[in-house]
Order: sequence, then C-alpha cells, then structure tokens
Amino acid sequence: MSNGSSPLLGFILLALAVLLYFIPTIVAGKRGHPNGTSIFLLNLFLGWTAIGWLAALIWSASAISDYAVPAPAPFSAASESKDEDPYRKLEKLADLRERGHLTAEEFEAEKAKILKT
Repeated sequence: MSNGSSPLLGFILLALAVLLYFIPTIVAGKRGHPNGTSIFLLNLFLGWTAIGWLAALIWSASAISDYAVPAPAPFSAASESKDEDPYRKLEKLADLRERGHLTAEEFEAEKAKILKT
C-alpha cells in the first residue's frame, strides 16, 4: 500500500524549495547589502513570480557602493592659519554671520582684517 513517498522526502524537498526561493535574500545577507531588508521583502511578497524573484536576485547581486562621507573638520583656532585661503576665511565668516553667531559689525571688522593680509 505504499506509494513510494515518505514524509522525510517531502520535508527535504520542502526545505530545498524554501532555500531556493530565498536565494536572493541569502545572497544579500552574505554580501552585507545595505538594502537587505528591502530585498527580503521583495523576495517574500513577489518572489513567487519569476520576475519578482529575478529582480530580487539581480538587486542582491548588484554592486554595493561605499559612499564614505568625510566628516567635517572641527573648527578651531589652530585650523585658521596664515596659509589658509582668504576666500575660505570669508566663507567661514559669512556662514557664522548667517547662523547668527556674528553681528554685521563683527563680520565687517573680521572681513577687513582678512582683506588687509
């Protein structure tokens, strides 16, 4: 009465199907993709369509770019040297004036000092 199928074989095939279904998510996780969660959601909800699964796979294998944003240098008196470009000094002064840290009179006095050098 046995038809040749066993529960163990069915479980193995089910586990293999789930593993194949989530290959895009696994690839994204292994690569440390910054959009890993989005890839997982695309894979989960649209992976049953061939286009959704293929899109998730391509996205997970796409290039990961490291856009390292350089941290701004802290403003200090030591950073303001004689060799610094006067134009950059004026920009800093204008920025301080726009933020309200300098009054118009203080700005004009500092600008005159910079332009004398």
